Amino acid sequence: ISLDQTIGDEGDSQLGDFIEDSEAVIAVDAVSFTLLQDQLQDVLTTLSEREAGVVRLRFGLTDGMPRTLDEIGQVYGVTRERIRQIESKTMSKLRHPSRSQVLRDYLD
Repeated sequence: ISLDQTIGDEGDSQLGDFIEDSEAVIAVDAVSFTLLQDQLQDVLTTLSEREAGVVRLRFGLTDGMPRTLDEIGQVYGVTRERIRQIESKTMSKLRHPSRSQVLRDYLD
C-alpha cells in the first residue's frame, strides 16, 4: 500500500494525509505557550530586579538552561545559601494570589 494511494469517494485525498505527525507543533499549544511566557514575564516584573534574575537563572527562563545555586551565587557575588534564601522568599511571593492568579489557567 502506498501513502500516495487516493482514497475517498471524490479521490482528492491520499492515505498519507491521515497519518499524524507526532513531531508537529499543535497551534493551540504553541499559542498557549507564548501567552504563558508573556504572562510569566509580566509577573516577574512585579519582583525586584535581583529576585526576577534569580528566578530566570534558576529555572532557565532566558536560555533553557537552569542554573545551580552556586552558579547563580557567582553571578551575583554571594553565597549559594544567600541565593537559596532569595529563591525561597521569591517563590513565596509568586505563590501569593495577587501574582499567581494570572498563571493558574496554565496549571490544568
